[in-house]
Amino acid sequence: MKRGVTLLELLVAMTLAGIVAVLVGGWIEHSATLSAKSQARDDRAQELSLLRSAAFQDGTRGHAILVSHDGWSIELRRPDGGLDTVVWRISDGFVERGEHRWLPSDTVVGSTLVPLRAGADPALDPWPELDRNLDGEVDDDRLRLVDALRWTLVVRHRGFLSDSPVSDSVRITIPLHGPG
Repeated sequence: MKRGVTLLELLVAMTLAGIVAVLVGGWIEHSATLSAKSQARDDRAQELSLLRSAAFQDGTRGHAILVSHDGWSIELRRPDGGLDTVVWRISDGFVERGEHRWLPSDTVVGSTLVPLRAGADPALDPWPELDRNLDGEVDDDRLRLVDALRWTLVVRHRGFLSDSPVSDSVRITIPLHGPG
């Protein structure tokens, strides 16, 4: 006796295959989303690392010529003996070093730049002593007293676990003891 597949059995098999296909497709989509978010998180971590490294390199290789509440400038000696001035600042929600913008996935919504002095009381605000004329910049005759800068950035970026915006702070310490 020949036994075939009934229409009901075929419909049940097709329904089960459809359910499996939908589940597999959802799993693949979820995995791709997690992978993309993980890559974005890794890219941001690398960009932060590069930003810290560039600021550190400028601070240790150059000579500070301006420190203000809004940013800092440094003179770097070129191989031919000439000098280049590099300006670090916040502009249009980005950290800028010259023409280069850092942290492209973040928006800087606030920043604080604090000049640090060796031996100074860390609980005291150094600005009154370093900016005696109250113009928002460390006085030229006081620049030599600044050993480092602590730059705290408040940034907003897309969350990695959800698409809602997340705010956090990034703290960068920049030593200023270059050969300048």
